[in-house]
Amino acid sequence: MELPEFVSLAASAGFGGADVDLAWAVEHGENALADLYAGHKMSFGGWGPRFDWRGDNRNQKDDLAGVAAQAKIASKLGIDSCCTWLLPSSVLALHQNWHFHVMRLAPIAKVLGEHGLKFGLEFVAPYHLRRKWKHEFVFTPMAVLELAGDVGPNVGLLVDCFHLHAAGEPMDVIRRIPADKIVLVHLNDAPTGRLEEVEDGKRVLPGEGVIDLKQFFAELNAVGYRGPISLEVFSEKLKALPAEEAARRAWIATRSVINLK
Repeated sequence: MELPEFVSLAASAGFGGADVDLAWAVEHGENALADLYAGHKMSFGGWGPRFDWRGDNRNQKDDLAGVAAQAKIASKLGIDSCCTWLLPSSVLALHQNWHFHVMRLAPIAKVLGEHGLKFGLEFVAPYHLRRKWKHEFVFTPMAVLELAGDVGPNVGLLVDCFHLHAAGEPMDVIRRIPADKIVLVHLNDAPTGRLEEVEDGKRVLPGEGVIDLKQFFAELNAVGYRGPISLEVFSEKLKALPAEEAARRAWIATRSVINLK
């Protein structure tokens, strides 16, 4: 789905914002992006570097140039919510994988920092992914926040309530994260089941699962987070619906947990 269609769909469903494709903005121009969101009275959500920084890195110079072009537009429009996610296991031992992540992510953080932007790292916690490869990697907020400190001064976290749940972390751990280190928040819910059985690709709409979302929002409010919150639900049930119906149901669920009327 192209960005204009995505933004229109989200607005029609009732959402007040939508995630951003900065590559689309580079192609069509800063004004086109601003007009698209303003025309639908939408706020900007999150975005991410669109290249495989985990790969062979042979095109790093071009990839970083692409990030710079996107960051230039993001900076002008105040879209300070660039993030990427981390795999919680690897063929590399912990210290080797730590070095790998610092080496690959620091250049991205530097480019973003040159445009006055932050960079968020998402901890990913489901047990099946922590056991997918030989060596477990960091998967809790405080461990990834430590890694973020090594990546760069403008690096923080993407906090996803699903991964907090999968990591077995109490919601009040959010109070240990400085507000300026929370770059973006993801909202969703987890079905009933043991933590060891939680699967990344099987999530439910907010309010339909077992996560204490009331406390989640309370903790974010307590630390003073005022940035975007993006809905992220991986659900075969929703995928089977027409896009308009899926979006409508997603907004109704979201509205119910954030107490909007």
